[in-house]
Amino acid sequence: MRILIVGAGIAGLALAKAMEQRGMEAQLIERQREVQTAGAGLFLPGNAVRAIEQLGLFEDVAVKAVPIKRQLIFDAGGKVLNTIETEDFWRGCGPCLSLPRKEMQDVLKASLRRSTTAFGRSIASLVQDSAGCLVTFDDGAAAKYDFVVGADGMHSKVRELVSLGGSARYVGTVCWRFIAKNTSGIDCWTAMLGSGRTLLAIPVNRTDVYVYADIAIPGDGAPDLPPDSPLRSLFKDFSGPVFPLIDGLSAETPIHYGPIEEVRLKDWINGRVVLLGDAAHGCSPNMAEGAGMAMEDALVLAEELSRGTDITKALRAYMERRRPRVDWVQNQCRARDKMRSLPALPRAAVLRLFGTSLYKRSYSPLLKSF
Repeated sequence: MRILIVGAGIAGLALAKAMEQRGMEAQLIERQREVQTAGAGLFLPGNAVRAIEQLGLFEDVAVKAVPIKRQLIFDAGGKVLNTIETEDFWRGCGPCLSLPRKEMQDVLKASLRRSTTAFGRSIASLVQDSAGCLVTFDDGAAAKYDFVVGADGMHSKVRELVSLGGSARYVGTVCWRFIAKNTSGIDCWTAMLGSGRTLLAIPVNRTDVYVYADIAIPGDGAPDLPPDSPLRSLFKDFSGPVFPLIDGLSAETPIHYGPIEEVRLKDWINGRVVLLGDAAHGCSPNMAEGAGMAMEDALVLAEELSRGTDITKALRAYMERRRPRVDWVQNQCRARDKMRSLPALPRAAVLRLFGTSLYKRSYSPLLKSF
């Protein structure tokens, strides 16, 4: 089969790897001239690490990652609201790991043996019939494929070309992300909740920590705030352990700003075109399941294609298998976002009394194999 994967992020690379495990190969294209991952950390819950193991890459990833054994939630003043022993919860599924996103993508890319990746190339048009898809690229070249996979993220060009849904929807929150020196001694998943604001820090190696900051700004569209917004003043009422990472932020540190968005579609398939990962079901990052859902998607799609059935039936079977699990994650993300937006006192009470049970409720279905 001739297979085109549009997008060479975690979703596209994981699919190429899963296909190679089953005797297939693919051509990947990526519109960026190089992987754009500076300033981005990646937290992988146990189900995501299980998917990495099934891709045969656990040892390659683990050697570059930090084990995350605990989750701590503080209020803005530094009082502990909840502690989750994540190592115990995920035992039997997979450890929780954290690392720079680029390290994860590098491991996936290096693992490919037969598939090819072309950076700086994008899809311009797509015409399909019962026999396949004719794709024209941005340089005017064209090629025919048996099917095309859109793994090109929240703002998927493939999704647009085959009319599978509209734009990603702004969910009322904007965020800043960066990697800094771990001067606060952060050794686990560490969040602080303030009034309409969140700070999160996770170690990604022995010296660095990934920092995420968000602010709720309701409205129909994301405000166009500059990436260098004064984070110190926006979070000045926060204390340790996370705020010192912002207070000591160097002017040279790259900071990445963007809206939090979601993609919810009625269908992920149009003929011989299928969507994968964020292109199909992007959601808020509060469950840290973007990479995990994408890699699970990849394994399931490759498995269905390897059965030797009709391609369109394989694509449909993939969506039917994945839909209930993805819907659960998206619905839990919405519920958790609503809980975070509660006033400080009732939110603190909920987390102290029910935080552990809410965590288990959100993640327990993901302990099961997909």
